[in-house]
Formats: sequence, C-alpha cells, structure tokens
Amino acid sequence: MTRSTLALLVALAASSASAAEQVPLYSNLKDWLVACDNTRHCTALSNAAEEDVQTLPTWSLSVSRDAGPEGALHVGLFSYNKSSGQPLLDGKPLKVALQPGKLTEGSVPEVYRVDGADAEALITELRNGQRLLLPTEEGEAVTSLNGMSAALLLMDSVQGRLGTTTALLRKGSNPAGSVPPAPAAPLAPTWKAPKPLSEVESKRVLNAVITAMRSDWEKDMVEDGLPEGQTFALSDHEALVILKTGCGAYNCNYSLYQAPLDGPQQARKASIPEIPIFEDLPPSGSVEFDPATGDLSSFTLAMGMGGCGFTQRWRYDGKGFTAIHASMLGTCLGLDSAYWPVLWRSAEKR
Repeated sequence: MTRSTLALLVALAASSASAAEQVPLYSNLKDWLVACDNTRHCTALSNAAEEDVQTLPTWSLSVSRDAGPEGALHVGLFSYNKSSGQPLLDGKPLKVALQPGKLTEGSVPEVYRVDGADAEALITELRNGQRLLLPTEEGEAVTSLNGMSAALLLMDSVQGRLGTTTALLRKGSNPAGSVPPAPAAPLAPTWKAPKPLSEVESKRVLNAVITAMRSDWEKDMVEDGLPEGQTFALSDHEALVILKTGCGAYNCNYSLYQAPLDGPQQARKASIPEIPIFEDLPPSGSVEFDPATGDLSSFTLAMGMGGCGFTQRWRYDGKGFTAIHASMLGTCLGLDSAYWPVLWRSAEKR
C-alpha cells in the first residue's frame, strides 16, 4: 500500500464516523466496518481480531440491507479457503442452517448465505457471541464478532429503524410503516455514443492538448518526457484526453481534459465532480473510459494484490461528467472489488 493511499483511506473512515446520520457514511467499529450509500443501503463487514490475523486463517461475514420498510436483508460468508463444514459460534454449531453462497466473482467467493427472516434469526444468534469459526481445508478459520452489535446499531440508526419491529438490535413496537422510505438514487445521464475518432484525428487532438496544457500536466510528471495519452470522442464536437503522468508500485496518476474537436488547443480540465465522501480524490490508480457506455472509471488499489481500495465512476452528460457509482473497502479483507461496500449509486433512466 502506498503511504498516500493509506492516508486517504484512514481520512475517509475518520471523517465519516462522527456523523452517523449523514450519508454516504464509512465507519470502523472495533473489528467491523459499516458503509452506507446515498440511498441508505448499508453493508457491515467483519474482520478477525488483530491477534488472530497473525496466527490463523481468516474470513469475513457480510450483513447488507436495503433501506425502507421492506428493506431486504442478506448475510454472506466470504472465505479464501474452501469450507469443509458449517460455521461454529464459539465452538458450538449454529441453530440456523446456512445455504450455499451465490456470489462467486474473484478469488474469495461467498461460501454460505442466508436471507430474510433466517438472516435475522442468525443475527440474533450471533450478536452475543465472540468468534465465529469456519472449518476449512486449511484448518479452522476465524472472524471476530467484536463490534457487530455497534455496526448493526449504526445500520439501524442510518435507516431509521430504531424502536421499530424491523430493527436488528433495539426493536420496538413501532410498525414497519414508520421506517422512512429509501431515498431515490439520482438518475444517470443517458449516453449516445458518437462516431469514433480516426487514428489521425485522435493523434491530432492528443498532440494539440499535450502542447496547450503542458504547464498543467508537466508538474505531475514523474519522469522527463511526454505523458502517455488516449483520446476519445465525447460528442460530435468534443473529445476526452487522458494523460498518464506517472506510476508508483501499482497506481498511476492522470491528468484529464476536454477539448473542442475544431480547436483542441482550447482544451480545459475535464469537469469531473467530487463524489461525496471522496473529496480530494481525482481519478487515479487505473483510469479508463468506455466508449460504449460513456463511463469514466477510476480504480485505486490500497495493496498490490488487491482486496482493498476504492472505485469511482462517472458518465458524460453533454457538458461534463456526472458521478454514478463509488465503492470502498479500507480494510484489506481480500474481497473482489465487486463486493466492496457501495458508497454512491445511481439509477438508469427507463
């Protein structure tokens, strides 16, 4: 992990933990973390206790729930090592039988899952425990339940469930109908792919932007010479230019510009808004533009093997870019980025 990336992850977690009702939210609570996005969908993930990480195989328990009165509840168990039996709570068999997992992307699959009422029953069973053990082919793996109650309480608070029949911890007599509805996700811009630029046109625009914006990108260059560059049509009159100005061990830095096709020397910095809770995080790490969708993506690793970091995605809206998705995992649990907690989401226009 680079020192700057680690600092960013620590700052993100620290800045959001003090404002529980504000979303997006990301908070570390003992051996658990909680993340809630702009629609108040929340995910809690467990880690092993620090002393166990040094000596035993580990795995992670995930609790995720949609906001709103009917918010769907899901519990998943992710393990790098292949399971050889059902988990044990402080050495004893669970009362709730888990089902085979369905999320299989990446090297750390979901080996078990449970939903709805069964998930709620499992949470009730677990919340007074200390450790959940998983028999695996590599021996007994462990995850900590220290911080689980605080994590679930925060989820309930963010979703307005405290004192209602839907709460995971502090249930009350208030009906499910008293739970606030989930906020609607903002609509993502509609993308209509323009005619791609020819190789000659792409090179003309790229060279003009490199020359015109030299004073801007040159200060970020790691080595002498010209930056690597790519050019993409955003519309019939504008292009996106992505310049790679240097790379560290596994993350790269970029400068991005929007340029008129009929006057690329008049290029300007690309209009890319900060995603809430991701302040001061411009596109970095690995930056790509997809001409088929109009999406600009940023994937930043916090360790070389992956398993933690943050992703951001924007879409061109005719003038600049609009935030459509973001996720983060600040604790290196080894999970594929597809399963990192979402902190910002949008909806497609129908």
